[in-house]
Amino acid sequence: MQIRSKNARADFPLEASVENTVPASSGSWRHSFAREVPIAELQRKFGWADGSWQADLLKAADAASTSHQRRGNGSVSAAEVDRYLQKPGDARFLTSTALQQQRGALEEKLAGGASSIPVDAFDSRWQDTVARRADLLGGDGNGQLTRTELDRYFSDVKGGEVQDAQWVPDQQEALFQSKVAESAGELDPLRPAGSGQGLTLLKEYMRVSLDQAKNVPTFVSHMLSAADLQERPFGVDRDKSRFTADPELGAAGVKDTDYRGSGFDRGHMKPAADSPTQAAMDESHLMSNMAPQHGNLNQKSWATLEDAVRDLVSSTGGKAHILTGNLYLDAQGKPLPPEALDTIGTDERRIAVPTHNFKTVLLELPNGNLSMFAYMVPNVKDAPTDKEDIPRFLEASRTSVDRIEELLGQDLYAQLPKSVQAKLETDSSAQVAFREASRYEAASLLWRQEPGTRG
Repeated sequence: MQIRSKNARADFPLEASVENTVPASSGSWRHSFAREVPIAELQRKFGWADGSWQADLLKAADAASTSHQRRGNGSVSAAEVDRYLQKPGDARFLTSTALQQQRGALEEKLAGGASSIPVDAFDSRWQDTVARRADLLGGDGNGQLTRTELDRYFSDVKGGEVQDAQWVPDQQEALFQSKVAESAGELDPLRPAGSGQGLTLLKEYMRVSLDQAKNVPTFVSHMLSAADLQERPFGVDRDKSRFTADPELGAAGVKDTDYRGSGFDRGHMKPAADSPTQAAMDESHLMSNMAPQHGNLNQKSWATLEDAVRDLVSSTGGKAHILTGNLYLDAQGKPLPPEALDTIGTDERRIAVPTHNFKTVLLELPNGNLSMFAYMVPNVKDAPTDKEDIPRFLEASRTSVDRIEELLGQDLYAQLPKSVQAKLETDSSAQVAFREASRYEAASLLWRQEPGTRG
């Protein structure tokens, strides 16, 4: 299955190459296997009761540990969770990446023209297990696997209709691992280092750092993968979701009605369209994920930037660790004092209006190489709406991750080796080349035309 830009012609799939990448040595920015946390402690902290898929996943990862000393010891590390999900021997928990790997393996076996293959013909034990289950539960049980049987089985798994299998979208997996890592005192791509992050709200698909004095998130972090975009079930729709006060905040939380009559849009920090499930879509509509944005910016220029990131992730087959947030700056680019902020809302619950919205992206390519780019976009009423003007407006908003970190007082990607940070975080000109780039309106933000390509 291949996802194309909404502006792409069917005969020209979106393809991209990323040039300013830095190789990341294996394990150089991964979690530590030794940083374990008792499973019982994690269950108490996050309310994961016995029998929940979260508790069962932790126990499965512990039982599958490759260390004899740590296997089955009642504790687990984020690294053990990651290793288990990469090769889930019992095939009980399947990420979007795992689903894509199984699809790819089947297509490779069928490349010679066969319509089916034996269920034990795969290269990994867990893939054989998936094949057998797909043949039995999604097919005719004849010991052969077809595309139709695999598609039907995966559809049932994603719909929660298979008793012994759980779909864990990559985005949900990233937050799950982030919770385990934080409990072990580890940093990860979704949790920056530094003070002043505000109240942390750990959701299922995003991490919110809320500035309670401003009633606006300082930033929201999430992970977006090409596999999630490709595996998103038909029917996930933002029109089914409603803006909702965050139940974790109680009466103090921003309400949808606080924006009424303000002239500002409820601007998503984690984009609704980045949601792999309807539950994620609903979560993205929590008011703790919103910041006041001028309508022209939110609906046109900012939406185009969000589309560009999705295009890039989809076309490269990679994963992006994204932080999106808000800044309050004067004309000289210096932080505004609290008394100088514009606000909306009621007297008892004022909501600060950002002067700028920022987005930083750490892109991990399938080969492990890393790239990084950032935008700091003015939240202005007269943001352009014409497709020819939007790229120029956003291109002028390019900045470095270093600059965003300086303004926030945060080390946004602190888990990266210092040498990698030094190469990536100072660069404000990410080099991405899209074939047939002019066919992709949003993607053109990030592209430079390759010699010899058609415009």
